[in-house]
Amino acid sequence: MRTRSGIHAAVADELLSGTHPPGAWIRQDDLADRLGVSKIPVREALHRLAERGVVEFAPNRGVRVPELTADAAVEIFALRRSVEVLLLERAVPRFTKVDLATAEMALDDADSPAGNWRFHEALCRPSGWERGLAVAAELHLAVAPYVHRYVAGLGGAEASAAEHEELFDAAVRGDVGTLARVTREHLDGAERVVLDSLARGAS
Repeated sequence: MRTRSGIHAAVADELLSGTHPPGAWIRQDDLADRLGVSKIPVREALHRLAERGVVEFAPNRGVRVPELTADAAVEIFALRRSVEVLLLERAVPRFTKVDLATAEMALDDADSPAGNWRFHEALCRPSGWERGLAVAAELHLAVAPYVHRYVAGLGGAEASAAEHEELFDAAVRGDVGTLARVTREHLDGAERVVLDSLARGAS
């Protein structure tokens, strides 16, 4: 039987995977059926996500995934730069062989929004800052539609993969400075491409 936290995680996973693209309406009955639970905990999970701006409730219409906007992109990428660099700086001295192996395994799927989070989480988790990790997880959920647009629609997959490899190599060396620099460059590059596409109205 799924717990409420498990249901929240399952709903978040659907959003990370791109099952519900920007602007899409989420049918709560269908979502509850897929998860094998009642509609009530699904609605609770969606309300929690709405409080964080991941979905939005429209009066008398239901729940939908917000459209992509430049203002939201700027905010999310700026927060990621701040939070993740702090976590990485604390995590590096605490890396174990297991931590690095987990990050290496996540590299294979790091070009998808869900895999992208697994990779970055693997590098940040050794920080031991649970609140910081929760914030980072929330930001990755919010940025997922932008990451999907960057990787799948705007040709960012190759650059992103190369940067992930560079991040992993720096982690293996314990090179805090390179990790911080490449993390900022990684996010800056994706943000620039996404913002340009939004300005041009590109899909």
